[in-house]
Amino acid sequence: MLRRIRITLWVLAIVALIGTGGVYAVRWYQAQRAIEWALELDGRPAPDFTLLDQTGKTVRLSSLEGHAFIVTFVYTSCPDTCPLTLRKLVATYQRLPQNVRNQVHIIAITVDPERDTPTRVQQYLQANGFENQILYLTGDPSALEPVWADFAIAVVRQPLADGQYEVAHTTVSYILDSERRIRYLIRDEALDPERLAGLLERLVAG
Repeated sequence: MLRRIRITLWVLAIVALIGTGGVYAVRWYQAQRAIEWALELDGRPAPDFTLLDQTGKTVRLSSLEGHAFIVTFVYTSCPDTCPLTLRKLVATYQRLPQNVRNQVHIIAITVDPERDTPTRVQQYLQANGFENQILYLTGDPSALEPVWADFAIAVVRQPLADGQYEVAHTTVSYILDSERRIRYLIRDEALDPERLAGLLERLVAG
C-alpha cells in the first residue's frame, strides 16, 4: 500500500510539472535523491497567487515582495511530518538575528482545504506556539490546486477505516528571495535549522 501511494505521488507530481511546462521537473527529481541538504534552483519567479490567512484575510504573494520566504506545504490534521517540519522552520526563524527575522516570512500552504478553515488554522497555530511566526494560507480547492501544481506538490487523499482520511503529499520546502525568485528546494526531512538560518542570512544580505 505504501509503495502504491509513493508511486501515485510521483505520477501526480510529474503530471503537475508537465502542466506548468516542466520548469522544475529535473530539479524535483534530483531533490528526491539529493545528498546535499539544499538544492539550488535557477531563480525563476514564483507564480503569484491569492489565498486566505489564518484570520480570513486575503493575502497575495506579490504583495509580500521585499522579504525572503520559506514556502512549505502542510495540513493541521497531519499526525507526524507536518508538525515536525513547522517546528524546524520556527526553530530556524528563532535563530535569525532580529534584523534578518524582520525580512523573512514562513508561509505554510495547506494541502487539506476541506478541514483547514481559517478558524481551525488559527487554533492550530495558537495550540502549537506558532502564532505570529507562520503565515498559514488556506482557501477553496479551486484556489489551492493551481498553487500545488505550480510548486509540483502532489496531493493524495487516503481514506482511513474510521471514515476520516490522511493526506499524502510531496514534502519539500522552497526558499524564495525578496524578488519572489525560487532559489532553493529542500526536502523536509533534510531541514536543518542552523544551516537554513545561515542560508537565509546570506540570502537577505544579498
